[in-house]
Amino acid sequence: MSDLQKFATRRGAALDQVQRWVIEAMVLGAVADGEFTPRESDRIIRVIADNAEFTGMSADTLRGHLERAFDALVADGFDVRLAALAAGLPGYAERVLAMRCAVRVAFADGRLAEDELEFLRRMQRALGVVDADVARAFDEAQAVDFGGVPGDVEPVEAYLDCLLMAAAADRELHDEELATIIGFVLTRPELSGLDEDVLRDFIHARLREFASGGSAARLETLPDELLEPIQRENAYGLAVAVALADGELAPQEQAFLTHLRNALDIDDERAEHVISAMLRGQ
Repeated sequence: MSDLQKFATRRGAALDQVQRWVIEAMVLGAVADGEFTPRESDRIIRVIADNAEFTGMSADTLRGHLERAFDALVADGFDVRLAALAAGLPGYAERVLAMRCAVRVAFADGRLAEDELEFLRRMQRALGVVDADVARAFDEAQAVDFGGVPGDVEPVEAYLDCLLMAAAADRELHDEELATIIGFVLTRPELSGLDEDVLRDFIHARLREFASGGSAARLETLPDELLEPIQRENAYGLAVAVALADGELAPQEQAFLTHLRNALDIDDERAEHVISAMLRGQ
């Protein structure tokens, strides 16, 4: 088994748990008002289709996760399941994902009843999601599901370049950084089917370009591809993930992250929150 296959196997096991808990979060959001409507059921399917974290999930796996979520809710109640959700999703990025998906499902009919809104507040407290990320979840629900920016338009190349520029910042490619980059590629259906050798050759060629000064020019073009605030923060978060992959933040990596957030017009408070969230999730 190749290194990439081994990495994919380990990642697959962890991803299955994330899928399970995010689906349970959506179920909780759907029934917060005491009923589970066909519109909410359809919205769960749409959210799964929109998120790369669910790529390749079979219908049987989805059915099993849904059945377990409903059975657990009936047996334990909302408070116990919220506590289990928080324990099952220790990483902040996964908690934000669960919150975002739950908001989209609760918002399936275009409005929130008072009991749904109150439940989402409880979920926010249980998961420790900050107000700014909850506000973005509501904005995303309105934009993606009710006429805003299409949810399936993702600037994958820009994201990948942010990963690679962060890895090139200290002119060394650590194993942990390579694993993070490959992990991103494995989640993107747009990049599926890439030959492993071709992928590695591309990564090393791009790294050489960025390490020799190409990052400055690329930073200038990124804002034209990352049009939405959520896209810019996603790109910054990916770069932070690579920079912190080996457990340390070298001075060159810190300098690159500063240049990146300036290029993407991300304020210091938000940037510091992303970094601290990543550190808590390690």
